[in-house]
Amino acid sequence: MWILILAGGIVVALGFTVDRFGWYHLISGYNTMSKERQERVDIKRVARLIAWMCYGIGAMFLLIALIDLSGWSAPLEPFFLVLFVFIVAMLWRMQRYDGNIFDESGRLRPGGRKRLIPIILVSVVLLVGVPALLFWFSQPTEVAVTDEMIVIEGSYGREVPLDEVEDVTWTTLPDIARRTNGADTGTRLTGHFRTEAGEDVLLFIDRDVEPVIRLDWSAEPIYLNQSSREATRALYEEIQSR
Repeated sequence: MWILILAGGIVVALGFTVDRFGWYHLISGYNTMSKERQERVDIKRVARLIAWMCYGIGAMFLLIALIDLSGWSAPLEPFFLVLFVFIVAMLWRMQRYDGNIFDESGRLRPGGRKRLIPIILVSVVLLVGVPALLFWFSQPTEVAVTDEMIVIEGSYGREVPLDEVEDVTWTTLPDIARRTNGADTGTRLTGHFRTEAGEDVLLFIDRDVEPVIRLDWSAEPIYLNQSSREATRALYEEIQSR
């Protein structure tokens, strides 16, 4: 939360300095151009668009932090998707003021398409790659139990030998302090987290489903559940029977 507030403030400050103070050397790409190429760029308009993009990013970060502070349980994915669309739209708008890509009539110059490749790649990553990754993390965790191990599929998946499981508990999810190396998408928590009690745990959790299963594994404690209480209970009983 506080990292988002700090990041939002830094981004807003960068936008302000580029636009109001003329610190154009902070603009990636422009600062490495030759003087001749720099003269073809309407840098004041580009700087103004960069400033508005930074203000938008900063405002979104602060909004997400305020939602977290208020304790309001709201999915954050739509906010990030709106932010990604906004960033891509601003990046494409900036290219219109680069005279090295477009001529005075708005037509592509020879070689202009090659210069647009980085923007195309960024657009694909933000509009396709990131949403696909969020969708992947939001999927229910598949768990299979054999005579020898518990197989947890998907991202951060593990193969947990049954003889290394010290205890299996039907319990509730402890209060989570922060994510250390994982994903928090919608109602799902996947990966490494730290509890308020200071314990490092591995989670495969849908927060809408309680209770959950705790595996006291010799490598690390694991909390997991399924898409419903009934399915989670069935998994718990299957593990207990082994």
